[in-house]
Amino acid sequence: MTPVSPDRELVTAYAAGGSETAFRALVTRHVHLVYATALRQVGDAGLAEEITQNVFTALARKAPRLAGIETLAGWLHRTSILEAKARIRSELRRDRREEMAAEAAALEREGTSPLEALVPLLDEGLLNLRAGDRLALVLRFLEERSLRDVGLALGVDEDAARKRVSRALDRLAGFFRRRGFTVAAGAGCAALLASTAKAAPAGLTASAANAGLAAGGATTGFNLVLFKLMALTKSQTTVLCAIVAAAPLAWQWHANARVARQLDEVTSQIKSTSRSATELEAQVQRTRDALLGAQADNSKSAARFAALSAQRDRQAPRPVYRWDDTSPLARVPKKLLEQLHVPATANRRGRLSEQIREVLQMTDDEAGQTQWAIDRFLSDYHAALAQKMRRVEPTEQDLNGHKPEETRVFDVPEVNDQLKQFREMLFADLEATLGSERSQLLRKALGEDWMPPELDYDGSNSGWAVHNFGYRLRIYQPVPGDRSIMEDLVSTDRRLRTGVPIALDDIPDILRVHIQDWIALAQSQPPKDTNAPK
Repeated sequence: MTPVSPDRELVTAYAAGGSETAFRALVTRHVHLVYATALRQVGDAGLAEEITQNVFTALARKAPRLAGIETLAGWLHRTSILEAKARIRSELRRDRREEMAAEAAALEREGTSPLEALVPLLDEGLLNLRAGDRLALVLRFLEERSLRDVGLALGVDEDAARKRVSRALDRLAGFFRRRGFTVAAGAGCAALLASTAKAAPAGLTASAANAGLAAGGATTGFNLVLFKLMALTKSQTTVLCAIVAAAPLAWQWHANARVARQLDEVTSQIKSTSRSATELEAQVQRTRDALLGAQADNSKSAARFAALSAQRDRQAPRPVYRWDDTSPLARVPKKLLEQLHVPATANRRGRLSEQIREVLQMTDDEAGQTQWAIDRFLSDYHAALAQKMRRVEPTEQDLNGHKPEETRVFDVPEVNDQLKQFREMLFADLEATLGSERSQLLRKALGEDWMPPELDYDGSNSGWAVHNFGYRLRIYQPVPGDRSIMEDLVSTDRRLRTGVPIALDDIPDILRVHIQDWIALAQSQPPKDTNAPK
């Protein structure tokens, strides 16, 4: 293998003179590292090529600041990761990691190597290492350099470089173990690093070099000036600083003289206008006195009008309500509404029922705002559950006469701290939309069939979509043609238990992703006719 020549000479040649030959040599040396790193992050070859060009464009622009670095491998690896991460939304990124952990666990149970599942986490693990350890692994495995070349880059001998690489592999394995993966310290991480080295596509070297030179060409003059400034001696730098410092002083002297002349002019204008201001102030005072008098007269008139209105109201008869056979509505006392049981929602997904809309006399706009508040509350609650919910193997008590493959079990811890905040936000939104009286009636209706009335409520309801306790959830495989799936919920302290069929449309998204195959099975045949004779 060709010995490593310092990148510093090539960067210096490009930064000082804009040498295209030096820049193309840099791209040729490191393009495979940048492309493989980007491909691991985004998983798309076309996007990885675009990221590779962006990285070398950044190198061209920042060449003067990188002229003192012995090797660019570490800087290019970190820049590739940052450029790739800027293209990925953080939410999708977390979801992908959770899915990878589940897939890796499944691969381990099936006896399959989990190295492929670890590839997207590799670069994050490298970034968690110290700069020297990360550079050692990048040079040794991602750029396939010899231990001698690694030692030269780190300033140590070959034996010390070997120990440095071994220690870095151990720390990388520790990173994976802290995230729940079992990886052999030396051989496992070495195999993972070696397997991810990817050659860049043909033509990418030329396109990346052209992109970088195009971006660097626009700033070549500035780069040259910056590089020359960095090369000045201390004496030259002192003289240059003195000149630069003197220029603002001279400009400040002229500015002060100009300001002094303007100040004299403004002073004369102030004197000429002060007399007008005195007269204007006297006029304002007279206007203020007149306004106060008008306000006093207006207050007296308002009091008189209020007295007359009160007298009229006492004398006018109150309207009498009479039953109207042609009207779909009837007037009832508000106290009676507090005793009625009106369902607030039509399903477990929180859709407002027509009955509650009519009883509370919601306008279309009020109903839309109320539905939005309930949907946001349920979305936040499910997101909090998704962070803690985990699937577990069924026990004998979980089967209830079903086969293990027909049973899926989930442990769902309580999330009352977050649930308290979500409830307060929901009730505040309801009061802002419906007012105090109607929001209290809706809150009572929600607490009867859809969610616990209070966080410390000691009980449960089979129709609840929200729970204030941790529980163990058992799902049983449906029969083709069913339009519901049986769920069995047992609280963590085993004091509460509910077992009810849940309609396919009411299954929340956090559970739907785990039983999508069973949902497809239930929908594989037309629905059963429950009214057909047996």
